[in-house]
Amino acid sequence: MKSFEEIKKELHEYIDNINDEETLMIVHEDVASYLKKESETEEDDELTEEQEKQLEEAIRQVDAGEFISEEEYLKATARWRTK
Repeated sequence: MKSFEEIKKELHEYIDNINDEETLMIVHEDVASYLKKESETEEDDELTEEQEKQLEEAIRQVDAGEFISEEEYLKATARWRTK
């Protein structure tokens, strides 16, 4: 298993080797979103009434088999991240 420092170094190398703006923006958005979530307080983790309803509906859909597999999702979204 890689050390914390090895992982950081590898990530820096990945970023340094990105040569197109679109890919760099995708990485930036993903990292910024993750860091924002990490900095939120526990109070911010509480769901709103609307979010609770959406979660209940999502659970109902899964229970009813109304979803696509991860494989189907990855296949459908793969073209989003291609040039």
